[in-house]
Amino acid sequence: MENLIIPETSRTPKVNLDTNGIVEISGNSLIENTEQFYKTIQNWLEDYVKNPQKETIVTFNMNYYNTSSQMWIFQIFDTLTNLKRVGQNVIFNWYYNDIDIRESGEDLAGLLNIDINFINSDK
Repeated sequence: MENLIIPETSRTPKVNLDTNGIVEISGNSLIENTEQFYKTIQNWLEDYVKNPQKETIVTFNMNYYNTSSQMWIFQIFDTLTNLKRVGQNVIFNWYYNDIDIRESGEDLAGLLNIDINFINSDK
């Protein structure tokens, strides 16, 4: 399994998926065909959870994402939550720059019953 790095564009987020237990997604997601973009990420994560590191650190630092991206973000977090269900250590860090992004993260935490560290990126 190899690392997956996708550079940021004006419409897509920067993605850094590292086999050493690092999952980072940051920037904006204004994609019309979200499946084409996020399916690659989801497939990588599904492979990763089969043989994960003892600790996985998830850093989510999005400025904006559209509704269709939100569905994929939920799937990504759900896949990583499976690691917690089998006793792996997963740290979720959710950076936000406005209240709407924070509230989306809080909703996600409630739906998946996970703890997320909320970090104000404006400070």
